[in-house]
Order: sequence, then structure tokens, then C-alpha cells
Amino acid sequence: MRVKMRTRRFTGVFQPWTDIWSRSGWRVQTHCKTGLGRAVDPFGGIALTGAAEACLAQASRLARPAGCRRAVVVLHGLGHHPGGMARMAGALADTGWAVANIGYASLRQSLEHHARAASRVAAALAEDGAGEVAFVGHSLGGLVARAAMARAAEDGWRPGRLVLIGSPARGAGIAGMATRVAAYRALTGSCGQTVTPAGAALVPVPDCRGLAVIAGGTGGRGFNPLLPGDNDGIVTVEETRLPGREDAFTRVRALHTPLAASPGAVISAMSFLESGRMAA
Repeated sequence: MRVKMRTRRFTGVFQPWTDIWSRSGWRVQTHCKTGLGRAVDPFGGIALTGAAEACLAQASRLARPAGCRRAVVVLHGLGHHPGGMARMAGALADTGWAVANIGYASLRQSLEHHARAASRVAAALAEDGAGEVAFVGHSLGGLVARAAMARAAEDGWRPGRLVLIGSPARGAGIAGMATRVAAYRALTGSCGQTVTPAGAALVPVPDCRGLAVIAGGTGGRGFNPLLPGDNDGIVTVEETRLPGREDAFTRVRALHTPLAASPGAVISAMSFLESGRMAA
């Protein structure tokens, strides 16, 4: 086992680490290839590396209890990292939420693996005192959130509200076309299949306190003229919808990648998590 301080965590596209535990800014991660564990402190420094269980034990001793009854897990999209969700996570933390803005090896492992890890984080938040755990997921992160929340009863935590931001709830047609290209399949792995219409159809829609959809678009023909209808450049507004399961919906003028950091999405997500309604 090794102790290393102030080594910045990896945040690139090919992120190999997945968070499995979180409390008060501390996180424990496992490597997608080696299974090696590491404990990451609130400043992004690597405090400890070694067996995952040993890192969990050490982080549990070092991390102060959050003492917060409400918690939220925030999930980035395919090929991205927690930095893209930092504005959302920061805004939620500033209003009293215990926030786990987690990373996962989206290009390296399956949706099922990511969902188990995210549910494990939620269980840790519940163990730390959260009465229920909400989720906010961008793009693929929304599908991971759905699958994770469907595991709540099995993993011993209570699901709160769910916000899906630019998530291909019914799959993205553009991803379906991209799967014909070998380079796309090699780059995106199994999650590249999950975001297709066929793959998304297999992801459960969980029972939770409420579900909101935030789509990106222009209110007209969309950003990408090659896609049918309004769109954020990658996912159409129609593809984000879950008819009969939504409690709230709004459209924000933003492209797909920066959508979750846009003021409109942040305000709408916070409003729904607080009240079950979108901000007017």
C-alpha cells in the first residue's frame, strides 16, 4: 500500500477510474483494468492507493460525516468527466445538498457496472445520514442514473427525485448510425451501444419521487440540420422524452456537451429537486 499526497486525479476522456464511495468530498475509486483502489481527498489529491477495501476503511476514518439529510449523485456523460458537472454540483452543494459528483470509466465498462457503482455511492450517502438520494444525469449519465435507481431497494437506500439532462431516454438515432463504424464501436465500448435506441430500450425507468427531463434545443429546427426536429446537436428533443413517466419537462437553448453547465439547466434541475417543479 502506498500513500501519495497532492497528486491530481485523472480527468481525461479515457478516464480509467470509477467512484464507488463518497462522503464530504472524499471518494474511493477502483481502476477499470487492475481493480486497484485509491482514496481521493476533497482537493483531488490521491491520499492512498492499494486494495479497494483498505482504501474504503481509510477514507471512512478520514472523511467527516456530512450530517445532511438530503443527498444527490451527479453523473457525467459518455467520454466525459466530473469537471463537466462541476457547476451543477457546486450549485447544489451551495444550497445544502450532500453532493457526490462521481466519475466513471464510461468508455471502458458496461452500463450495468456503472449502475452498480453509482448505487454503491448512493448507499454510502444513505449510510452517512441521507434520508433519500436524488440523481442528476447528463446524457449517458441519465441512463446510468435510471439503472442505479432501479437497484435502490436491493442496495438498501431510498430513491429521491431524478433529473435527466440531454439524456437519450429512448436512444439517440445518431448513435445508432454511428455503430456501423468500427472506430465508434472500438472507442465507445458497450456504452456506445447503450445510447442507441435498441440499447436504451433495455434500461429500466425507476420508481422514484419524481422524474424531470431537460432537453437542449432551439425551439425550432435545432442545432444540427441533419437530425429530425429540434435537437442539441446530438440528441433530439423527442429522444429525451419519456411519455407517461415525466413529472416535468423543459427545453434549454444549449448544445449537448455544455447543456448540463448552462444556467437554464442548473436552475431547472435545482428547482425540481427542491420542489418537484421546474422553475418558471
